Amino acid sequence: MNTLKKLVVSSFVLGSLLPLMVQANQAYASADAASACPVDPNWLKNPSLPTEVKKSGSDGSSDFCDFYQFSTQTFLYLMSQNSNGLRNFQVQANYPVLEYQADAKTPANSCDSTITGPILRSSLTKVDGGTSMGTGQAGGSSTIYAQDGNVVYYDVRFSRALCDLSASAVELQKKNITNFPAGTMEMKFGWKVLSDSEIAANSFVTQKQSINGKAVTLGLAGMHMVSTTKDHPEMIWSTYEHKNNTPDCTPQKPQPSSGWTFASASCTAALPASSDPKNACQFNDPKTTGTDSKPTGIPTNICRVFPNGTDSNDNKAAENVADITQQNNELIALLSKPGIDPAMKVLANYFTVGALWVSDTGKSSGGAGVPNERGSLRLANTVAETDYQHVDLNSSFASNCFGCHNYKGSGLPVNNNMTSQALSHIFKDIKIGKGENIDVTAPSVISSNSMAAGVCAGNGTKENPGVCKKAAPYLKWNGNWTNLNASAGSVCGCTGS
Repeated sequence: MNTLKKLVVSSFVLGSLLPLMVQANQAYASADAASACPVDPNWLKNPSLPTEVKKSGSDGSSDFCDFYQFSTQTFLYLMSQNSNGLRNFQVQANYPVLEYQADAKTPANSCDSTITGPILRSSLTKVDGGTSMGTGQAGGSSTIYAQDGNVVYYDVRFSRALCDLSASAVELQKKNITNFPAGTMEMKFGWKVLSDSEIAANSFVTQKQSINGKAVTLGLAGMHMVSTTKDHPEMIWSTYEHKNNTPDCTPQKPQPSSGWTFASASCTAALPASSDPKNACQFNDPKTTGTDSKPTGIPTNICRVFPNGTDSNDNKAAENVADITQQNNELIALLSKPGIDPAMKVLANYFTVGALWVSDTGKSSGGAGVPNERGSLRLANTVAETDYQHVDLNSSFASNCFGCHNYKGSGLPVNNNMTSQALSHIFKDIKIGKGENIDVTAPSVISSNSMAAGVCAGNGTKENPGVCKKAAPYLKWNGNWTNLNASAGSVCGCTGS
């Protein structure tokens, strides 16, 4: 695998390794042979990427288990190794890694055959409710440090097909494209620099990396996995974590006080009282340090607010938690059998937190109570959305996946999820990195060139940065606009600054 020639320090850290006999905050009991939501052993023996969510409902619909089985099968495929010893997600020809320019602010060409720019970040500046890049901590642009003091690094991979997908409203109209094609995938990974003892313990999925000229081994702390299918253009949002990452803020049963990667023993032992925002432990309060984050720093205390991304009062909460639990239990049992390849056996140290999707793709995500969303409605990864875990479903902004990645339902007059630049936060980076322009949907109908200038370019103020700058700070209006694509509405043509 290519090594990193330049590094931009952002934020994503993994920490101390729990003894193998210590259980984490998830219950991993032996699988019940009569499980209502089984894991197919063939997903491990003969890994393949699923193309659609199964429909097990008597009415031809997909039940919750169908979505979790889809996620498990996808996870096992991505983690499987090829003949060269690379896991499938690491194959650059299929899943390029997102690269940056040396300034760490603008995208580089991620679609060519070489990795020449920075790919890791440890924090990300938030701009007007959006982000310039899809990597880093969500929302608060925070930096987190493991208990060993190492910063967490993030990188992103995506389906190579996105390299050739047009971002022009005119070209999309010709092909009747309003959503990302089936099979589109985006993945965000969080990595920790491993110690010699952690490497020897073989409890992490790893990758070699060169950071500041030093060869290191990174261990996977957590990952987001986003998949589009024909029936689910909203993308199926799944997230996984290492079992030793974080304790529960409000433990429902006894949990270890020591051995957590992102929580000190003394602060964990004092939970739930120590999770109070005024407590000295400062749980879930990572600091915003900007793009000059240091490779080492003061350890961050993190605890999980909603196990399984679910509150007991959420819609179909019991069904959701039961299916997640069974998938985790069955996968652990399968990976614990004799003869399992050590490269796959290490996956027993990971669990799915949950997944999120919409019920009716004709309707949008969001809204008070998120009525069209299903699964883990309060889904968050503790090492990727550390300070966004307090999901209020009745707020105007519910900080789950769809809170930041808005899906426009096909039943809306303006419903193009390609030009909204909202569903995917990296599509614009991929296209601009290749030297292409992108179209971004405007909030109002543009009827003249003079109006376009005001809407697309704005006036340079914080209050009115213009459509292009609001989509990403490295963008500027290229002077073009069009109303040709009805599904996209009026769009502004944007180019790299």
